[in-house]
Amino acid sequence: VEEALGEGWEEVRWAEMSDERVRRLAEGVCAFEVEVDGKGAFKEEFVTAGGIALDTVNMKRMESKFVPGLFFAGEILNYDGVTGGFNFQGAWTTGYLAGQAMGEPMVASESST
Repeated sequence: VEEALGEGWEEVRWAEMSDERVRRLAEGVCAFEVEVDGKGAFKEEFVTAGGIALDTVNMKRMESKFVPGLFFAGEILNYDGVTGGFNFQGAWTTGYLAGQAMGEPMVASESST
């Protein structure tokens, strides 16, 4: 991150970041490589419980009840399922709901023009 954003990046707020710094960050994240050399033993592939309490989230929109415009999806939420794809489905479903809700202002502005 420091290579992409330069020294002192920890002190810069997102809203104050220049377009050039955001571009360099995006390029760095996209270029980041992780080598995977296998998987863990059976029953080690579980998610960990904990995260954003579900009663603080509008579950139809995946939006914070306390911070309008802040959306959550996937394992940041406090839920976990048994193995067999349930956590994947939870991530896909909550991601879809959050994405739809975040896109509503764009759809509304397009239909009003």
